[in-house]
Amino acid sequence: MIADDIRYGWRQLIKAPGFSITAILTLALAIGANTAVFSLVDAVLLKSLPYPQPERLGTMGAVYTRAGVEIERERNGMAVTGAGWEALKSQATSLDAAVFGGLTSPVSLVAQSHTMSVEPQRVSAGYFRVLGVPPAIGREFTAEEDVVGGPAVAMLSDRLWHSAFDGDPAVVGETVMLKAEPHVVVGVMPPSFRSNVDADLWTPLRPSKTGEGGGNNYGVVARLKDGVAWPQAAGEAGAAVDSTVTRRTSDSGVTRTHVLMPLQHQMTGDVRLPLTLLSAAVGVVLIVACVNLAGLLLARAGRRTREIATRLAVGGNRKAVMRQLLIESLMLAVIGGAAGLAIGAAALEGLKATATSLLLTPWGEVALDARVLSVTLGLTVLTAILFGLVPAIQATRLDLQAALSEGGTRAVAGGAKGWPRRWLVVAEVALGVVLLVGAGLLIRTFMYLETLPAGFDPRNVVAISASLEDARYEKHENIEQLFARSIERLRAMPGVESAAISLGLPYERILNMGARLVNGDTRGDFVFTTATYVTPGYFETLRLPVLAGRTFRDSDTMTSAPAAIINEAFAKRYFKDRDPVGQYIFSSGLVREVVGVVGNVQQRGGFQNYGPIDALPGFYVPFSQFPGGGLRTIHGWFSTAFIVRQAYDGAVTEPVLRRAMAEIDPQLAVSAVRGVDDVRSASLSRQRILMMLVAALGGLALFLAGMGIHALISSGVTERTRELGIRMALGATVGQTVRDAALPGILLSVGGLVAGCVIAYGASGYIRSLLWGVKENDPMTYLVVVGSLLTVAIAASVIPALRVRKLDPVSLLRSE
Repeated sequence: MIADDIRYGWRQLIKAPGFSITAILTLALAIGANTAVFSLVDAVLLKSLPYPQPERLGTMGAVYTRAGVEIERERNGMAVTGAGWEALKSQATSLDAAVFGGLTSPVSLVAQSHTMSVEPQRVSAGYFRVLGVPPAIGREFTAEEDVVGGPAVAMLSDRLWHSAFDGDPAVVGETVMLKAEPHVVVGVMPPSFRSNVDADLWTPLRPSKTGEGGGNNYGVVARLKDGVAWPQAAGEAGAAVDSTVTRRTSDSGVTRTHVLMPLQHQMTGDVRLPLTLLSAAVGVVLIVACVNLAGLLLARAGRRTREIATRLAVGGNRKAVMRQLLIESLMLAVIGGAAGLAIGAAALEGLKATATSLLLTPWGEVALDARVLSVTLGLTVLTAILFGLVPAIQATRLDLQAALSEGGTRAVAGGAKGWPRRWLVVAEVALGVVLLVGAGLLIRTFMYLETLPAGFDPRNVVAISASLEDARYEKHENIEQLFARSIERLRAMPGVESAAISLGLPYERILNMGARLVNGDTRGDFVFTTATYVTPGYFETLRLPVLAGRTFRDSDTMTSAPAAIINEAFAKRYFKDRDPVGQYIFSSGLVREVVGVVGNVQQRGGFQNYGPIDALPGFYVPFSQFPGGGLRTIHGWFSTAFIVRQAYDGAVTEPVLRRAMAEIDPQLAVSAVRGVDDVRSASLSRQRILMMLVAALGGLALFLAGMGIHALISSGVTERTRELGIRMALGATVGQTVRDAALPGILLSVGGLVAGCVIAYGASGYIRSLLWGVKENDPMTYLVVVGSLLTVAIAASVIPALRVRKLDPVSLLRSE
């Protein structure tokens, strides 16, 4: 019996190729999108971390409250000072814990006479033990190695072991030159090991109370000991770290407390919201597809009224007819699901190629595995039920006498039977509005960030990034000599107009260094600011406008009066109506005179209510006057930028620049050579990818909504052929008849637009943290979305209604 239903269903699908292809394509696109996105979500958010008993792993975070109400939760993982770590280690006896360092930049490695740039991570002794992953070869760091002044040792990733040492098992005990300092290799991690960063090697962190700049720059990884529950461990850990904070409540009434949180929550914090948004978007697309297909099936069932009525009249069972219709729906779903799986696999490869570093964590191994396949199968069955059940029930509720006497589709024209399709159109238009509003807000955010003024002339500017976390450049004077040689060599190159050096680049994160405003002998509270060292010629090389005062000169040396140049954001925020030039700031133990004010450049933000890139308050100091203490730590966080302005685009190529840097210092590994425009593009990569993905899903929803409206009006015209012909025979013009045929679809779309705007207005608050330069209730976005959908609705309604022009009322009435 089932086999007969399948054979009959197959014949029915072949008889209506237009309907079948449309339905299968709709399903394939929706299921393909859901398959690809679920693969990402499953790999990053749902699967457990690749460590033993991951549910017992935690890390320290910070919670900010005002009057006992939580206002923010910090999940960046870097929440503990050196003093906090020592208190945690000694007081939280329910935990086995270790720490790791934060910001890192690529460093140079010389192995087997080859110099390369590698990604390091600094971790304390016990880090791998706490995670539960022992080295594949050798051992991890000992407590004696993890102290200030301890022996220089390193552990290799499996990837680096194979690329630099050809997988030689005798690598343990070998000496490599890391950061121009000999390090002994003590272990190799297994190929499956993933840390919270994509590291090539690990070195001892050597934590101390004054280490990592003395700030909240240590990340904690902790494992609950056997028999310990989370409340006990969280209480001990929070109390231990809080005991080292002298001032937990600020002048604004905000209190900071430390909490122990599950490690997976922290490690997925940056990607959780983008992936959740993508999941919601593809879910909406799937619902729109199901609604659309339900409408198509209802319309098709209307055209099969006579067939269904005949089967019921000759003794057919209503359940048998419903089973037949559901089997046809299931066949569509199976074919569409198979096609969707292929589309999903292709889409996933595209996502992995473009979004791996933006939406995925290092441990996320994304693949179409058994879990993903089972979800795709479940989606296929679910869609078959969702879009097949209601049409099957509706199609078998017939007045047999009317259906057989009036014939075919006219039996269902108008009346109550048309309402399910009408509600479906309203629903898919409303869902389309929600998705398109979200996409529009993200597009407007990206446009805002993309069009932020650079503040300087980025044309023909090339930056060479290299790490100075190097034993040869631990002393200030050695770095000054390197800078002098570098600038002389770079400026002498053909095609180079000017060159300078700075700690970092525009559009990248830069050093946060507190400062105090000085008024006479009084030093005020610390103010938030960024700090950058530069060499003379930096502002001229970038063509950064000088708004007041002067730039740095060669005469600004270690022995001259300490000087600083502030940016416009610093001046407006902290000096307000005062003339900044001639004022003083205190930073890093020195009182500096403000000798100039320059325009703002965009820096990477994302904290303290600053956007992903923003004009952060900042000041510049000449490198000759930059504090020598802690330079190696700072250079471990940031790559120094050697900046070149070319006479014209392409005047100096990357190979030429790399050769020049090799002449200056053969052991200095260059990690990147980029145009400043490329740096800006990279800084906005996450916003760009998220915008493109949601916009693509919004476009798909718009396409499906247009198909649904077109199908409704087309089937309505077919069902109302006799009625429309009679109207024309009684004197109605062709224009009036076309209007009457198209008006229902337009009115239903307007209803869907109104409902969708209401829903979108309530839901857009969930993506507020992803929006910059635009509000979640932005009227322009709503106007564009409503206008676009209304245009599609009018076109989808009018085009099938134009078939009325071909009606011949006389022939139609004669046939009756």
